[in-house]
Amino acid sequence: MKSNPAHSSNKDIIRKLLRFGLAAIFIGLIGYFAIVGTFPAFSLRYLGEENWGLLGDYASVISLALLLGGLAFAFAEYTDKENARYREKLVEEREKAKLSYDIYQAIFEKLTAPEQEAARRWILANITLKKDAEDIAAWYEETHKKIMARQAGITDGVPEGQNSVKLTLNCFDYIGFIANHYWDIDEDSLDWISPPIAKVWKRIGPYVAHVRTLRKAKDYYLSAEDFGKRCIQWRKDRGLPDEEYAKETL
Repeated sequence: MKSNPAHSSNKDIIRKLLRFGLAAIFIGLIGYFAIVGTFPAFSLRYLGEENWGLLGDYASVISLALLLGGLAFAFAEYTDKENARYREKLVEEREKAKLSYDIYQAIFEKLTAPEQEAARRWILANITLKKDAEDIAAWYEETHKKIMARQAGITDGVPEGQNSVKLTLNCFDYIGFIANHYWDIDEDSLDWISPPIAKVWKRIGPYVAHVRTLRKAKDYYLSAEDFGKRCIQWRKDRGLPDEEYAKETL
């Protein structure tokens, strides 16, 4: 037969209280006998006689000394804990800064990889911005044709447009996932990373949203979308203009 957990817990509490009470009584008795036992020697040494009328004052002095000692000990403990907490905070901040730098380096290398830059350049050169009044289905159909079009004479392999969009979406999805879960992005990082992402997402964002509708896939490149919109909004909030794509530039 299984014992009642609540009953066992109550028994444990009672045992602990009894042990605590007995320990308190024992320590109190030791303190009492220590004070009473040492008082005669103290009285004879400093007063020349055993004056038990001063026992209360003697006990008060001993209690005050113990109190001050306890306060000093508590202050030392508090100081040690605060110093330890401060050191832990410094270590945590260093680790956080290192992690942020490592993530920054990984994202920088990914964004500046030649194939990624070429993919974004293709998007900027070939996909037009969807106008607010423009029908999404018509815009999507025209954009999809551009993405899936093959160069003359090439019949196999993935079309350049499809490869460019896929590379860019995978890159943005990676950055978005890292930003949402591991990277505490500061203002300087968004200032650096938002221009290339914002101007590209304005072109492929509506395309991704329509693909999600057609596929009925609610999680289709959600991290990419979240971060793309975040970059656009960040620039909008600061009144930063949209960058124009110019073919004759780097």
